[in-house]
Order: sequence, then structure tokens, then C-alpha cells
Amino acid sequence: MLWGIACGAGAQTLTLEQAIRATWESSSQLKAQKTLGGIYSDDTWRRFFPDEPQLSYSNQDNNTEVSWGLSLTYPIPFKTLAFTQLDSAVAQQQRWEFKAQKYDLAVAIAQAYMNGATAQAMILFQTQNVQDLETITEAIRLQYTHGHSNQTQKISAELQLTQAQRDLRTAQDQLKTAVKLYARLMGISSNQVTGFELPEDVPSSIIKELGDRTSGQLRDKANVDVGEANRATGFWSQVPDVSFSLTESDWVPPGAGAPGLSTDYTFGVALTLPVLFPVHELAEAQRSENQGVVSREQARLQLIQDNSAQEAGALDYFRSRDRFKQLQTRDLVLAETMKESAVEAYKSGRLQFSDLILARQTYASLKNEDIQIRAEIVNAHLAGLRDIEEAAESPKSEPSNLSAAGTNPSQTRPLGANHPAEDPKPPILAEPATPTPAEGTTNGDSSKETK
Repeated sequence: MLWGIACGAGAQTLTLEQAIRATWESSSQLKAQKTLGGIYSDDTWRRFFPDEPQLSYSNQDNNTEVSWGLSLTYPIPFKTLAFTQLDSAVAQQQRWEFKAQKYDLAVAIAQAYMNGATAQAMILFQTQNVQDLETITEAIRLQYTHGHSNQTQKISAELQLTQAQRDLRTAQDQLKTAVKLYARLMGISSNQVTGFELPEDVPSSIIKELGDRTSGQLRDKANVDVGEANRATGFWSQVPDVSFSLTESDWVPPGAGAPGLSTDYTFGVALTLPVLFPVHELAEAQRSENQGVVSREQARLQLIQDNSAQEAGALDYFRSRDRFKQLQTRDLVLAETMKESAVEAYKSGRLQFSDLILARQTYASLKNEDIQIRAEIVNAHLAGLRDIEEAAESPKSEPSNLSAAGTNPSQTRPLGANHPAEDPKPPILAEPATPTPAEGTTNGDSSKETK
């Protein structure tokens, strides 16, 4: 159904979850890896069966001597039991490889999707920003023509407009690149990509399905187990196998009065004698054991690094999520109020042009951060996976006090306060900042927050 939505004639914009699940559903790589996992799992009992038997036949002197034989090689039972540990480790490695590839596909499609979603959101914002700056620039040019504005303000407005136009073109190029990559990953043409939705986080259902380990952790843990199994079976790999054979020979005895064909049966057992064990087998056993130790320890070192990366991803997620909440509940609201107040104050002549531009730049910077931080949240959540949910249950070591920070007098300073000589009147930008019950109180961290 999801694939039909993405590729059908009535295509519509997919959500991030729909895009990930559509990629999983259509991936031939995942299907093949899942089949491989079942095949390797069967090796745990397939080893108890002997190798393919060998059938031989020979005919000499026009049927005067005909023989046929059957030989079968079978490992010593203790050797077979010893190798079940290796078979189980390899089978588990293939099962974890399926989850690792599933994780890699989810990360790839999520990054491509978020690149397109953030670029699309930036285009919408920058388009409106360019239109506003075009209006301001045209007004400044008219004022400059009539002597009501100076050249500095005119040049500043033009430079701001040029930068906004450049940012708009950059976002448009980023969207084109993201659409092409997203279409390739989805296996569709670029014309079938109708757009993106900008999510705030990865759906919890996707995180639960991925589990609590990244692809690197899964592969490292599997390599540790396989390396240990190779070390444990290094000696048993040198134990010889036993070959059994049965041969029947039909031949005509010499002499004219001899009876008909005579039949002989031959039974044989072949076993390699390790008389040169210190020279050959011992060296090979030591080689296998030490190679297994090296592989195991290298995988453990990589696993430590991947565990640390997962912990860092969880911390990045909490930091980005808290910042996103701060933007949505306080900073963006204040910045938008400041921008609107700056426009009104500038129109009434109570605010300098430089302060108007500063207010717009502040809002634009926070809006850009609000868009980009969503991609950071998604990437960090995929990097941290379920450790994030476990960490969320424990109290944080440094809880944030947004209410106190939001009423810090240094953060609610009226725009234009840095220019007392140019703007003696208090601008109306300070009016939206209404006192709250926390204002005027201290909590021991006010000096740190002021910095």
C-alpha cells in the first residue's frame, strides 16, 4: 500500500515513517539477507550429516574385471559437536546482519528525507523573507531619494536582500539534490517525489522495531562471538575425518575350465595419522586460535567505540530536543514579537534602521535553527535508539530552568538599548515582555544564565 502511494498515479507526500517502511518493504537486499539467516541457521544441524558419498566404477579387458565402490567421509562426533558453537555464532551473525541492514536503510532514507524536508521548509521561509526585504529595500531607496535615509541604510538593506536571495537559491539547490537522492533510495523517479513533511522526531514505532542497538553494535557483537568461536574450535579444525569405503570386484579367473565370474568385497577405513602434529597440525591450530583472538579483541574495541557513539547520540538527542522545546515555547515567540514590534517602532520613528535589521536577523537565525534542529533530533534519535528511552526515565543531572531563564533581565533588554544616544525614547519592543511570577527572583544560577 505504501509503495502504491509513492509510485501510483495519485501519489501523495509520504511521512518519514511511511518512507522508511516503504523502503523496507521493497528492499530485495533485506529479503535476501533474511533468507540467508535461515540458511545459516540450518547449518547447526546440517553438519551432523556426512559429506556427499563418492561412487566409483571401473571396467578392464572387456568386462573381464569390473569393480564399483562407494566411499563416505564422516567427521569424528566430538569434532561435530565442537563446531556447533561456531555454527550458532555464524547463524546469529546473519540474523543480526538483517537487523543491521534494516537500520542502515532506515538511517539512509531518514537522512535523505530530512535533507529534503529542511530544504523545503527553508525555501518557504526564505521566499517570505526575500519578499519582506524587497519591500524594505524599496522603501529605503525611496527615502534615500528624498533625503530621509542615508547611504549606509541603503547599502545595508541591499546587502541584506542579496544575502537572503543567495540563501533562497542555496535552499533550492539543496532541495534538488535531496530529491534525487531520496528518489534513488525509494526506487522511483524524481518526478514522483511530491514533497516532504517536516517531522519533529522519529516515530516511536520505528525506534521500537529497530531495537536498542545500532548496526555497528550488532556487527561488532556478532564479530566478537564469531572470533571467540573460531578461537575455541582452532584445535578441533585440525582433527582428521574418517573415510569409509566399500568396493565390489567381479572378475573372470584365468584358465579354460574356470567357473564363471568371481566376486570380491573390500571394506576400508582411512584415517590421517597426525605423526607430524608438532610440525603441521599444531601450527595450524595455533594460527586459528590466535587469529580468532585478534578478531575478537578488534571487534570488542570497535564495540566500545560504537557504544560510546550511541551514548553521545543520546546526549545529542536530549540537548537538541530541549533546545527545540525552548525555541517553540520561548525564543521564537519572543523573536517574532520583537520583529513585529521593531517594524512598528521603526515606522513611528522610534527605532533606528540598524535595530530593525538586527531584529530581523535574530528572528531569521532562530527560524533557521528551528528548521535545522529537527534534522538533528532525527539523526541523534537514530544514533541513540532505545538508550534514549531508558535515560529519559532517570532524572537529569543538570535540569534546565526555562522559566527563570526566560525572565532574565539581560535577555529581555529592549532592542536599541545599546544606542542610548541615537534612541532616547524607550522603543515599544520592550512592551511585549510582560513580567512573570519568577521575575525578580534568583535560584542560584542567575549569574551563569546571565553570562
